[in-house]
Amino acid sequence: MKQLVLLLITLTTLTNVSYASFPITKNNTCEVLSATNIEDHDDNEPSLLVYILRGILFVSVLGFASYFLIRAWWRAWRDEVKWVRVSTYIVFGFLALILLLGGICGIVEGGCIYNMQ
Repeated sequence: MKQLVLLLITLTTLTNVSYASFPITKNNTCEVLSATNIEDHDDNEPSLLVYILRGILFVSVLGFASYFLIRAWWRAWRDEVKWVRVSTYIVFGFLALILLLGGICGIVEGGCIYNMQ
């Protein structure tokens, strides 16, 4: 415990000393803003191949995560875990309510807009 407290004190002191070693004496924001070309961002745009590889990575990670999630849910459902069954019914009920309200709002001429006037 004493070593942990000593480590925290040492890190805090080191942080304060290193910050004080490099003081800022004048305002350099005008020089930084004039040296930076804000509108020159077109050169750094990734190519189409990078976008395709990012999409493949995203879909593969999402696929693996959903596979393991669905597998764990199915095992819990098969073993008749009570909270899994209840939460599944709640989620499916909520999705059914959203679909029902979306259908009703799609059929009604003005949609489901509440006029607050």
